[in-house]
Amino acid sequence: MKRERQKKQTRILLQQTALRLFQKQGYDETTVLQITNEAGVAKGTFFNYFRTKEEVLQSVFFSRIESICQKTMNSNNDWHKKIDSIFDELATMHEQLGREVAKAVLHIHTRKMKEAGWLAPLHDVLTRLFEEGKRCGHVRTKQSASTLAHIAMQLYVGALHLWMFSYVTDPLATFMTNAWNMFVHYIEKEGD
Repeated sequence: MKRERQKKQTRILLQQTALRLFQKQGYDETTVLQITNEAGVAKGTFFNYFRTKEEVLQSVFFSRIESICQKTMNSNNDWHKKIDSIFDELATMHEQLGREVAKAVLHIHTRKMKEAGWLAPLHDVLTRLFEEGKRCGHVRTKQSASTLAHIAMQLYVGALHLWMFSYVTDPLATFMTNAWNMFVHYIEKEGD
């Protein structure tokens, strides 16, 4: 029991240290050796938990995505407010991580898109929420809930891309909210 707790603490320490260094000096400039030195562990210890620094970043991102999805699904809000909450939480997460870390996450996402399950938890939650919207009659499009989830995820990635690669001062939430509101207007009012 104590050993498992210690392993979990070491994993969290490596994640937090890596994230701090990624934010401070950039993802590409950060090395595994820097992460382990800063964390105060042997370089070999890192490889007991992660194969690469990419895997560390993925683990941080995935754990935050899972937390956002779980928190949202446990709320008593309707489908629309739950999806609003997801996009708001995603925007907040990326703003906290910073543009450079977000660029690294997007780069990994682009390379891993063909791998099954990359953003499966987010897709699954969005699909369930769109199904709920269809059941209550608010979502009037004939598109499947899964297709709507894919479109919503593309809106998320697109808003993230605009925020990362443009020099506007508006927060990421502005891009996400605008894209999301146009999409919701279409599926609630227009249908197809």
